[in-house]
Amino acid sequence: MLIRAATLADAPAIGEMHALAWTETYQGIAPPELYAEMSDPSRRRAAWARMLATERMPESTFLAVEDGAVLGFINVCAARDAALGAEGEVAALYLLRRAQRRGIGTALLRRGAARLMEAGHRSAGAWVLDANAGARAFYAATGAIPRASQEGYFGPHAIAETAYVWPDLGTLR
Repeated sequence: MLIRAATLADAPAIGEMHALAWTETYQGIAPPELYAEMSDPSRRRAAWARMLATERMPESTFLAVEDGAVLGFINVCAARDAALGAEGEVAALYLLRRAQRRGIGTALLRRGAARLMEAGHRSAGAWVLDANAGARAFYAATGAIPRASQEGYFGPHAIAETAYVWPDLGTLR
């Protein structure tokens, strides 16, 4: 398994993998309209092409690749919202189910943390849907502390989420 920086040429593969990860994880726990948007491969491919063309921080998306297939990715940036309570942000971390519990998520998280520290960020956080028990447990196991809670909205649907924060990225487990 290889962890490497994503390029614009990876957008189609990331989009496909992202849509599949949503299908595996969020059916029944995300509002139907949000689920439909995020699990649509064509929408995800287009979104990733836009995102990789205009990254907020250069080389901020990393892939876990095995036998030529993208099994997961992380995207990091400076915190986009002061409510997160951290300098940096894990904007996205997704793994296919078959890649979970193999250390791949931790490897991606460590690479993302290293990139944030290279950019001068000492702390980081991630907004996690409260309904995603697996992600909450993963972040807690890596040393993140639940801090702020908020309700985000997708159309008329309230989505409860909690900020998980690593106060010192150097101590990430």
